[in-house]
Amino acid sequence: MKEILAVGGMILAASAGWAEVVWTADGFDMPESAIVDTARDRIILSVIGGHPGEADGDGRLALLSRDGAVLDPMWIAGLDAPKGMAILGDTLLVADLTHVVEVDLATDTIIRRLEAPGAVFLNDITAHGGVAYICDLMTHTVWRYEGGEISPWLEDRQLSYPNGLLVDGDRLLVGSWGAGLHDDFSTDVPGSLLEISLETQAIRVLAPELGNIDGLARIGPSLFVSDWVSGDLFEISEDETVSLVGNYGLGLADISAEGGMLFLPMMLDGRLVAQAF
Repeated sequence: MKEILAVGGMILAASAGWAEVVWTADGFDMPESAIVDTARDRIILSVIGGHPGEADGDGRLALLSRDGAVLDPMWIAGLDAPKGMAILGDTLLVADLTHVVEVDLATDTIIRRLEAPGAVFLNDITAHGGVAYICDLMTHTVWRYEGGEISPWLEDRQLSYPNGLLVDGDRLLVGSWGAGLHDDFSTDVPGSLLEISLETQAIRVLAPELGNIDGLARIGPSLFVSDWVSGDLFEISEDETVSLVGNYGLGLADISAEGGMLFLPMMLDGRLVAQAF
């Protein structure tokens, strides 16, 4: 039997635990996001390694095997506060505070750092069809990357501190942190799940006041959404019904998926969890 609860005025069904933990990798200093490099059969993990908002050079990317073994904890070093990542061909894109860093996956080297003028806190990246989108949490802006160049694509207060991104068909899904942001990153109003038309840039609310949203990931017909502050993981079905999958604790960061596997970085616990759904 499902427990019924309310979040942001919505009625949610809380499902019992039905995900299998496949493996856990530990020992990271603030892991934020993971991505599977399918062409090379490996996992890349962004590790902030210092203050999430400071250009301190302590950030890095770690390399893991498919079964969670740490292959190289300092695969790419000298970053500032790396967070979201996306892959376009043989290029890995990394959101690194005020720059988008290009990494050549064939040679495991940094190609260049692209400055996003006026950006403050680049956070997540999503890519499809040769184009990537990057959100800046603090300026309510989504940037667009194509052919090695970046430019502002949409700036709108309705984005309300955009923190998570996912290209989903002809729309861009955005997880907002919430309105009324304070110095301690608490908010007066929880963030909502939004969709933006890639063609018209029209914005629509899919799930209002869901939480302080960090990561978005799709597995088949289900969309998964993580709340960094509460640690809640939500599942949203095709009919936009929201279910509470479970609670992982404070610091559930930028989740991602490949196939039926969900990767959950536990930022404050220093670990990456892989679960099969």
